[in-house]
Amino acid sequence: MRGARRALPVLIGLALCGPAAAQDVDFPTFTPRAACGLERGAGADPASYRGCLSDERAARRTLRRSWARFPIEDRRSCRQESEIGGMPSYVGLLTCLQLADDALPLRPPPMPPVAR
Repeated sequence: MRGARRALPVLIGLALCGPAAAQDVDFPTFTPRAACGLERGAGADPASYRGCLSDERAARRTLRRSWARFPIEDRRSCRQESEIGGMPSYVGLLTCLQLADDALPLRPPPMPPVAR
């Protein structure tokens, strides 16, 4: 009984924070066909569409392998950025994360909290 009482606050905390925390680190599920939709328009070259799909698949594989190594803040902001316009792209997401990773040494160190 005492063990259950001790576990209850932990379970409540996980229930309240779990979905938000999971959303920050979940690997996105995009539809490459939607991202490459403009390549499939009237008069578009079929090879261009196939190339776009191939690029999206390659970017997805690369992201799958390296997703956890990117900081959560970068994953969150790049994911939001890649979804602007309604056609999210693995290529766009990967590019954003790579640029953020390259800029990491240029970022100022975090400021310590101010004592009150």
